[in-house]
Amino acid sequence: MKISTLIQGLSIGAVLLLAGRPAYGLSFYTNISETQLDNDPIIDIAGYPGDTISWEGFFETTGLTANLQSIALVAIYDSNEITGLDFKRVDDDAQFFPEFSRQVTTDTSTGLTTIIGFIGGPPGLPPNFNHKFDDVAITLGSQLNNDGKADFTVGLVTRAVDANGRDVTALFGKPLAFEVQLAAVPEPSTLFGLVLAGGFGAFFRKQNRRAQA
Repeated sequence: MKISTLIQGLSIGAVLLLAGRPAYGLSFYTNISETQLDNDPIIDIAGYPGDTISWEGFFETTGLTANLQSIALVAIYDSNEITGLDFKRVDDDAQFFPEFSRQVTTDTSTGLTTIIGFIGGPPGLPPNFNHKFDDVAITLGSQLNNDGKADFTVGLVTRAVDANGRDVTALFGKPLAFEVQLAAVPEPSTLFGLVLAGGFGAFFRKQNRRAQA
C-alpha cells in the first residue's frame, strides 16, 4: 500500500535517517536490523509470517540550545502486512515528558494505520543528549508482498518545540521507511550441501573416536 503520498505531505526534513545509526544533530533514530533484498531504494526487513520483529527508538538532541519540550511523532504501517504492533515507552521517559497521549486511526480502504504520539514536558530533553524513548515490536501478517512500497514508517516529526518556544521541527530529518519481505529460503542444492556436510562430519567424528580407541 502507498505511504509515500501521505509522507510527502507531512515530512519537513531534508536528511534521511539510516536505521541502526544515530544521526548526529536533532533526530529520532532506531536500531532496526536492516538489509537489502532487492533493487528498490527502500530498506528491507526480512522475516516470515507470524514473526515478531523488535527495535528501540531514540532521540538525539545535539545542537539544541534549550530543552526539547514537546514533540508530535508519527508512525504509519500497512495493517495488511503487519497485523500486530506493541509499543512501550521506557520507564524513565516520563521524567522528561510527563505528558503523553496518542491517536490511532485506520483507513479501511487502504489498510494504513496512523499513530500520532504527543509527548511534552517540562522539563523535556536537555541539549546534547541521547535518550532511549521506546521499545517497539511488530508482528508480520500472511501477506508479505514485495511491491517496492513502504510497509512501516517511523520517526516522522510533525511538530517540535524547545523550552524557549522556538519551533525546531525543521531540524529533524525525514522519517525512516522500510518494507517487510519474506526471508530468503535456501535453494534445494544448498540444503543438500548442508545435509551432506553434516553427514560427512558425523562420519569423520565416528572414525576419529574409533582411531582414538
